[in-house]
Amino acid sequence: MSKELAAEIATQCLASRVRRLERTVSRIYDGALRGTGITGPQLAMLVAVELAGPTTAAFVGARLNLEKSTVSRNLARLATAGLIETDGGLRITARGSATIRACHPLWRRAQQQLRDALGPRELLLVDTLSHEPSSNPTNRSSHGKRRHR
Repeated sequence: MSKELAAEIATQCLASRVRRLERTVSRIYDGALRGTGITGPQLAMLVAVELAGPTTAAFVGARLNLEKSTVSRNLARLATAGLIETDGGLRITARGSATIRACHPLWRRAQQQLRDALGPRELLLVDTLSHEPSSNPTNRSSHGKRRHR
């Protein structure tokens, strides 16, 4: 009986399946960015800093829905690499802007690779689940519908 229950969890657990999908997606983007010196999540942080202008680590973490330790660790790496400045708020450097430009065509290729792998129905589902503000679970009622603020 316990093997049957374990088999059900192993094959049907949505959390495990989404984490496995996330690792696959990360491999695609990180593979595309190999050689640039940054990972997919670091590129997302660099882009968030670029778009926000002088900003804070708290804003970046909230915008990307990341844990404080993850934000601190990756921002420190970006600062060490000279891609952002941290004095007087987070700001992108000229080197950071150049990195975004260098990563853009690689990111586009990864985007297309993932789009091709997923197909239109799955892309629609990803879009539905991930666009702001609905991607924040606190913006949903107990029935899964968006709350209006």
